[in-house]
Order: sequence, then structure tokens, then C-alpha cells
Amino acid sequence: MNSNQLSFEQTNRFKGLLILLIVFGHISQLLEQIGSLHATLYSFHVVSFLLLPFLFNNDLFTLKNIQKNLKRIYIPYSIFFILSFIAFSLLQNDYNIFSAIRSWFIGSSYYLKIDIGLRLLWFFPALFSLVLLIMTFNNLNQKLKKIFLSIMLFLHILIPFIPKSYLFNFPLSSYIAFYIFSIGILVNYIYKNINYNSYSTWKHSLLFLVLLFLAYGSDFSLASAIFPNILENPFNFLLQDMIMISSFFTLILWSKNIKLFETFGKYSLVIFTIHPFIIQILNILYPWKGFSEGIIKFFIVITFSYLIAKGIYYFKINKLIYPR
Repeated sequence: MNSNQLSFEQTNRFKGLLILLIVFGHISQLLEQIGSLHATLYSFHVVSFLLLPFLFNNDLFTLKNIQKNLKRIYIPYSIFFILSFIAFSLLQNDYNIFSAIRSWFIGSSYYLKIDIGLRLLWFFPALFSLVLLIMTFNNLNQKLKKIFLSIMLFLHILIPFIPKSYLFNFPLSSYIAFYIFSIGILVNYIYKNINYNSYSTWKHSLLFLVLLFLAYGSDFSLASAIFPNILENPFNFLLQDMIMISSFFTLILWSKNIKLFETFGKYSLVIFTIHPFIIQILNILYPWKGFSEGIIKFFIVITFSYLIAKGIYYFKINKLIYPR
């Protein structure tokens, strides 16, 4: 496969693998048995979803494109935000609408966890911020692109120096977009200019696994804003960057020939938004313990999320909840 010929089906297979990893990462009974797996997973699995727009988004910064992306991203974000707020408020027996509005606008994992009990929705505002940056970049000439990229590279290095209490107040969870933008441009360059051969999967896999081995036990992750500081720990800073890049292409190669992943990839956004509610229902119904019960819980969550996604598409509800 030439790296600039990723097909629609292969893209869905990639998304399918990623969403399975995300659901796996939300089964606490599995993570508790495998040490630092949570931080390890969060160093790459959601990041890969955020890097995908760098391959395909050629939109310019126009009012029409802003409105299109607002509709595509903020309708599902707002719907599941409201559902989470209602459920969380009932469970806590406490309503705080003004605090919830703040967390909806800021979109950081910190405030979302406090105000609606569902931190993973940070992905939507972060994605919107990233799309705005990409469209802005697409509008620039070559000289301005270099200046813009230099600024983003500076922010990539600067973000880890900023205290989390400030980062979590960046509107639209934009600190994540600032942090990974320069990585996304590099991923786009590699995607367009590197050809694969029969040994590529082995080479990428070996590099990726070595990087994960080196990172295991470290405590940096994207959603928690625990970014390695380049002055305090230059090794971990470079390691995080290399994991983001290496994982992206390795997971593409791992998934590209496995049709089963395509089954889940087609509904990745639906599964992403639905599965936390299923997990919470299962937690209420049964006190899951241990690794074996965690595996059972994982398959139940995936199965029900997939069936609900199929139902949403069958009855065409997706056009209302997940507009394109």
C-alpha cells in the first residue's frame, strides 16, 4: 500500500481499531489489572482520531465551512452533553445549570467531569478547535504557512509549562489542538511522501512496541493534560511525540486488512458517544471485579453499543444526531 492511497474502507478499519481501544480503555476492571495501561493508551488512541483530519481536510476558513463543522461536531456534542447533565444531576440530586454552561463552552475534561460526570466529551470541542486551525492553515500562502507552523511548534513546546489550572480554562479545549497541530502537519507530510513495502508493518510495529515499552510506567496522557516538560524531561517529551506519530501509522497497518474492524469503524462516533452510558448502567446492575469479568463487560459494552448504533442508522436517527 502506498501511504497516500488509504481507501475509505481502510480508514473505517482504522477507526474501528481505535474505537475498540477507546472502549477497552474505559473498562476500569481491565486497566486496574495492567498497571499504567491507562496513561499508555491515552498517549495515542484518541490522538489518532484527532490526527485523521490532517489527511483529508482541505477546507478553507469560510463561514460556510465553519457552519458545516459546527453542525457536524456541536450537535452530537450538545445532545450528549444535555443527556449527561440530566443523568448526572439526577444521580447527584443537584442541578447547576450555570456551571454546566461553562463546562460546555470550555469543553475541558476537568470541568466536564465535575459538571456532567463525563469527561470524554472533551473530544468534540478539541476537534472543532483543531479543524479551525487546519482551515486557517489551508487559507495561507507558503510563507505564512511556515510562520503559522513555527508558532504552533512553539505552542507545542510551551503547553507543558502551563499549569493545568490554566490549561483547563482554554476555550473549546483548544490547548489540545495547539499541542498536536505541529504533529498533525508532520503526519500529513509522512502520509504523502512515504511508501510502504512488505517489511513496513514489522518495522513500524517494532518501533511502536519499543516506544510503548519505554513509556510504560510514565504518567503522561493527552486528556489529563499531563504533558512531558521538555526541560524537566526531554526524553519523555520526545517519546510522547514519537508515540503519537508511530502509533498512527502502525495502527493503520495493523487494521488495514481486517474487515471486522470496518464493522465498528462505520459507527465509531455513535459507539464513542453511546458506550459510556452502557458502562454506567452495567456498573449499577452488577459489581464487576477482576480481569475476566472486565473482558465480559468489554464485549457486552461493544455488542450493545454496536446494536444501538445499527438501530440509530436503520431508523435514520443519525441524520438528526450525527449530521454530516
